[in-house]
This record gives sequence, C-alpha cells and structure tokens, in this order.
Amino acid sequence: MNTNVPTSAELAGEVSVVTGGASGLGEAIARRFAEEGAKVVIADIDEVGARRVVDAIEDEGGAAEVATLDVTHERDVAALVDDVLERHRRLDTLVCSAAVETRASVVDCTDDDWQRVVDVNLKGPFLCMKHAIPAIVASGGGSVILMGSVLGAIGSPGYAAYCASKGGLENLAKQAAIEHAADGVRVNVIAPAACEAGLFLKVIQEAPDPESIKAFVAARTPMGRLGSIEDVTATALYLATDASAYVSGAVIPLDGGLAARRM
Repeated sequence: MNTNVPTSAELAGEVSVVTGGASGLGEAIARRFAEEGAKVVIADIDEVGARRVVDAIEDEGGAAEVATLDVTHERDVAALVDDVLERHRRLDTLVCSAAVETRASVVDCTDDDWQRVVDVNLKGPFLCMKHAIPAIVASGGGSVILMGSVLGAIGSPGYAAYCASKGGLENLAKQAAIEHAADGVRVNVIAPAACEAGLFLKVIQEAPDPESIKAFVAARTPMGRLGSIEDVTATALYLATDASAYVSGAVIPLDGGLAARRM
C-alpha cells in the first residue's frame, strides 16, 4: 500500500480496479482514488496509456499498477481479478469505465459496429461484475460503479447502439444490486451528459471547431455548462465510500438537468 498517503484519506488501504482507466473519465477517477489512498489497478487494452497514468499517479505520491486486458474476453477479466486477489488479498471497488461508441441510426448501424459497442459497453461490465463481485464479497463488501450515460435514459438520433448499451447497463446494475445487497456489495451507475473529458471530448476533437460544439451543447443544458471532471470524480468517490452506505441500484444523473427537461 502507499505509505505516503495519510490514514485520514477516504480510501486508505483499499484496492480499486478501474477499467478504461488509461484515459478520459476512467483516468480521472483512478487519479482521484489514488489521491484518497487507494491502490489503483489501471485496467485497459491500451497498455501505453495505462502506464502513463500509473506514472502520473506515482509521481503524485500515489500507488498504482497496470493490468492489460480486453473487457470483452472473460479469460482476461478472470485473470485480472485472480491476480489482484493473489497479490493484494482484497478488492474493495470496481469501476467500469471502458466504453466505445459509433454514430449510426438503427437502419444504418452495421452488425459489426452494433456488436462492438454492445460487447464493450454491456458485456464488459457484466464480465467484470461476474468475476469481481465474489472478490469484493470475500473482502468484506464494497462498491461497484458503472459509468453510464444520460443516453441510457433518453434517445439521441444517430446513437442507436450506444443508447441501447447504456440503457441495458442501467438495468444490469439494478439486477446486480438486488442480487448482492445482502452480501454488502453496492452497485450504482453514474450517468453523465457531455463532460470536459471522456468520449464526448474525444469525438468532438475530430470536428473542425470543437469549441463551438462545446458551447452549443452547454447552451442547451439547463445549468448552462458541460460537466466537469470534478463533478464526476466527486460522485465516484461518494459511491466508493461509506457516505453512500445505503445507496444501491441507483442511477445518478450528472447532466445539469438535461434528462429532466427531455423526459
């Protein structure tokens, strides 16, 4: 464990696995957890990106390590959990942040694109929970945090596969929360709208004028701004600690009121 972290840190002595931790919101959450004393496993298909995040955490005095895996391959996921238990003897928090998207309507979405999005965004969290939840139970209980989207609650033209995957993720979380409530495992979803990190930012960087897109989206959000990294990491930290001890099966919208206006 990281001996440089004060014992007053909220996650001191705990072990967290963050899939998709090599970039975006997964990286932000991993770094926040490390700041709070957790030993963080950066689990990602992008080994170079994961190493960069680990180096940044260690430079800041935190403790982290790389685990290279494809969340759609059960063998990879099972091996990751086994390795964490063998070396650390516990697993307290699982964060599922690995996600992909494709822009296509129902009639235009190819079978391959549909399968890729559903596999990463829905099958991946299923496999991670399948193997991580027993480890969390054996550690005395803990938290599973699934990164959803406002598009799990509302539709958006051109995002058929993504909306379907995130809608399914919400019900999967509720199912797991019910099944493992008595085991001391809480399962919740964070559902952001457009944020200053994550897939939204990655996609718009390919546009001719990313700043105009950000301004356009912010203007159509009731709170008049995009979500911040702090909005997301603070919510993840809340769900990882005893502050949320009676919260499970919940979908927490981080959307500035967007879904409330459109539902």
